[in-house]
Amino acid sequence: MFDLIDRQDVIRMARLARLELSEAEIDQYQQDLAGFVSSGRKLQQVDVSAVEGTSHAVVVTHELRKDEVAESLPQDLVLSTGPDVSDGFFRVPRIVEEQE
Repeated sequence: MFDLIDRQDVIRMARLARLELSEAEIDQYQQDLAGFVSSGRKLQQVDVSAVEGTSHAVVVTHELRKDEVAESLPQDLVLSTGPDVSDGFFRVPRIVEEQE
């Protein structure tokens, strides 16, 4: 069962997710992920040729309101709610990190 997902796969995924895993966690995740892949392979064997395709598991209806033009809020009122405003914009901390 473990041949579906090897330790290097788990280590690569952890690095991409920026997770530090112990050896025990790597072993556990390898087992868990291999089980998921195995379950997926079993599902691929199910004959669904007579099943009608759907985009959702349940019936979905969308109640939409009319699209009506309305007056926008004044910019100074909107900006007054922000903790840090500069030159007509909200200032926010940078969250994107440089890639190595």
